[in-house]
Amino acid sequence: MKTLIQNGKKILQELNDAGYEAFFVGGFVRDQCLNIASSDIDITTNARPESIESLFKKTIPTGKKYGTVTVLMDDFSFEVTTYRLDQNYTNHRQPESVEFSKQLKEDLIRRDFTINALVQDVDGEIIDMFDGKKDIDQGIIRAINNPLERFKEDALRILRAIRFVGKLGFSVETQTLQAMKADVKLLNQLPKERVVKEFDLIFKQPHKSKIYNVMNLIDLHLAFLDLDQGIGKLINKDISITFEELFALSLYPNKKLNAHKWRLSNKQATTIEGIVELMNILKKQRLTPILAYNHQKELMLSADKLLSVFYDETEQRNKIIHLYRHMVIDSYQDLDISGRAIKQMVSNKNHVGIIIKKLIEEVLYERIENKQDALSKYAREVAEALDETG
Repeated sequence: MKTLIQNGKKILQELNDAGYEAFFVGGFVRDQCLNIASSDIDITTNARPESIESLFKKTIPTGKKYGTVTVLMDDFSFEVTTYRLDQNYTNHRQPESVEFSKQLKEDLIRRDFTINALVQDVDGEIIDMFDGKKDIDQGIIRAINNPLERFKEDALRILRAIRFVGKLGFSVETQTLQAMKADVKLLNQLPKERVVKEFDLIFKQPHKSKIYNVMNLIDLHLAFLDLDQGIGKLINKDISITFEELFALSLYPNKKLNAHKWRLSNKQATTIEGIVELMNILKKQRLTPILAYNHQKELMLSADKLLSVFYDETEQRNKIIHLYRHMVIDSYQDLDISGRAIKQMVSNKNHVGIIIKKLIEEVLYERIENKQDALSKYAREVAEALDETG
């Protein structure tokens, strides 16, 4: 962390020495005020992208069109962005164009929340134009100037506000919260991959109950009707879930997943459908070794957790963990008998799979030992019975 800051200050000093303003900005400064470690530092400056590139040996034109150049310094990377004014937001997510500015305030006024509009100079002095430090001290998320305009510019800021609530445990200022509710349906117009990414970040934050409370207060379900049931079930809960689990909670017991609409990966879709399937199974039958054998432990835990949310029941988590921990075998390859040996016992090769399945069940229920002699004896008995019946 110390080395990161030292290298960041080298960039600030280099820009200052060349006659430019330059400051640390945004999340890093906010986290410094909260004594939270940050893994990256963003820099804002009145130097144009071409000037930034000319001052430093190693640069990448990451978003040069929008004024951002990545500066590489001693194995660290810093996004250095020219002061700018965003022009005419389209689709409630991005500006049509940007105009570079010479004024720090013009750059900061376009940002989302007061706590993210703090800047810090090379000497560690913080410049606070929108009372961001006061809001940090009071634990408040407040949009800069008119919150309705901020969310109409970029509706994803609604989800970002929820993420900061979850990360910091802050409350949302009244007018900002009202604007989030008024503009919430704009979220439905955003590309689903952006929404999924933000949801994924939201559910990784520690203050779960505050997240669910804000979702409820702004009627987030109106923007995502597919997730209506899941969001509703989380009200007044303090449980950790993933985005995939939110989807499963929303689809249970028999709604269909529209993976294409949400731009979900095959892995995400498989996980969601697997959890819903297990929720339906666990609702109808008790936990058994064979059920555990046929399904992944993490999916089983997720399904059990979501059933407890859905029906407001006690989880079986400890029982599930104990069941998996004491499984005699994890796969058919753990059996102390080979498929080749079983093939030699049967006249009909189609019976091999049936015998293996029966062996697995007997071993899992500890009715026979996983020893070659015991397995061979039982396999022969099953083979003979199958041969008799054809």
